[in-house]
Amino acid sequence: MQSAFQEVQSIDFVDIGCSGSLEEKWEQLFPLLSYTGFDPNSEECQRLSSLPHPYKSAKYFPYAIAGEEGTKTIYLTERVGCSSLLRPNHQWLNRFSYHDLFKETGTSSVVCTTLNALANKEGLKADIIKIDTQGLELPILQSGDLVLKNAFCVETETGFLENYIGETTYAQIDEFMRSKGFMMFDIKIYKVGRKNSLIEYGKQQPLWCEALWLFDLIGQGKNPSLEEALKYLTICRAMKCFDYGLELSRYFKDLGIVDRDMLNYLEKPENWIIKPKPPTSTLGKILRWLPEDINKRLMFGLKQIIEE
Repeated sequence: MQSAFQEVQSIDFVDIGCSGSLEEKWEQLFPLLSYTGFDPNSEECQRLSSLPHPYKSAKYFPYAIAGEEGTKTIYLTERVGCSSLLRPNHQWLNRFSYHDLFKETGTSSVVCTTLNALANKEGLKADIIKIDTQGLELPILQSGDLVLKNAFCVETETGFLENYIGETTYAQIDEFMRSKGFMMFDIKIYKVGRKNSLIEYGKQQPLWCEALWLFDLIGQGKNPSLEEALKYLTICRAMKCFDYGLELSRYFKDLGIVDRDMLNYLEKPENWIIKPKPPTSTLGKILRWLPEDINKRLMFGLKQIIEE
């Protein structure tokens, strides 16, 4: 039979705070993504629009997505990716080694909109939502239920504490996402040291994280179409959430959404697991043998250098 995953034609991906490029973990989905990116920096949107992309389609809009519509002040910072509609919490950040990235360089006025407004006016929809808005994740999701209610996968980047004044933290996001039927499947924690002579020794404090959430279709008793079901299984496969993917496959069979032949295909581990391409560069071969935590710190450092 044809692979269940080959039947998926398109996946709607909404990227809020799209400066830079998508991480490698999304790479398996690139050819399927109908990608829509939002960033208040119009120059960055123009730059991204001018570049070749690996997606099925790509659109970039210079919109500031917020919890409410209207004109707001954006606080510009030394590192573009740290700019926010919330002011950096300097009293807190000055205790850490990376505080210079949050040095304010000015302010600007931006026109803000909401996900619900875009859903009503532009027909915005999403299977996957990725949101990195420097402390505004919760109000954006709260005012985006028209988009969130049809999403299967959400990635949030949030602080554990108020790195920005008035920032909503991971604890609040966790409560909200669980109330909407989402389960946290993965978390990447970023730690930063204090600016003193012992920064290279011992443990550093976790300051923010990226969390991956998948909707609990079974717990919420949802009955998706075949097209939707295959999208969800494809996302599970790409995110390496294999056991949940198989659990969903059996649930879809019980609902009559997939047939026995398709379930037999999905029961085989080899149809889920894609072997990673071996690195071709010397650096890539070296990185493959490093511990995961060192790799994460190296990748974070490289990301900072690229975005500066």
